[in-house]
Amino acid sequence: MKNYKSIFILSPTLIIITLIISFAFEGTIGHVSSINVTGSAKRDFTADIIVWQSNFSTKNMVLSDAYKKLDMDRQLISEYLIQNNIPTEDAIFSSISISKQYDYKRDDDGIRYEEFSGYLLSQNLKIESTSVLEIEDLSRDITTLIDSGIEIQSQSPYYFYSKLSDLKIDMIAEATHDARERAEKISENANATLGKLTYAQMGVFQIIAKNSTENYSWGGTHNKTSKHKTATVTMRLNYDI
Repeated sequence: MKNYKSIFILSPTLIIITLIISFAFEGTIGHVSSINVTGSAKRDFTADIIVWQSNFSTKNMVLSDAYKKLDMDRQLISEYLIQNNIPTEDAIFSSISISKQYDYKRDDDGIRYEEFSGYLLSQNLKIESTSVLEIEDLSRDITTLIDSGIEIQSQSPYYFYSKLSDLKIDMIAEATHDARERAEKISENANATLGKLTYAQMGVFQIIAKNSTENYSWGGTHNKTSKHKTATVTMRLNYDI
């Protein structure tokens, strides 16, 4: 009898607890008043500005002779650029860098000492141009300059886009529109009415080489070594429903 009495007493308690939980759950569902959505935009584009840098140098025991040789090299490079239809205003020559060079040797007793080996003069050349194809060819093939007796080293070019600001604005609008459409679809299928926008947050722009496996970063990625690029951005919106 005692066991049956315990069951009889507990059963109403369990029923009351179950009802409380059910009402609380329904209350939570009923108070959903907003929706968060994320939209995105992706755009492929091709750089229209190229930046190429190189360094040429000469070495001589006599400083004045080194200056003369470097000046001749600079003139030959300028003529070479003109021959390849590169505007002279696109080319910037840096100031001349001078350093004394030494060879490390050992005397008959094995003591190490320095011996002056000449003056090393070097100069940088930077070209920023919209003539992308011409500068690309120039950066890949500088054998003509080398054959002329110029000690020149070429760096890989960098690529930029002159209309990047306009592109970003268009992509923000596209990502916002995409997020709005997602919110409308969700509310429509949930038999809800989409209300006013209460919050908007733009994600960082990610610009990577087209068809590459480059990683995104929290602060945003901006690829400079590829001519063909892909830009992406996200927009996070919150709406009342």
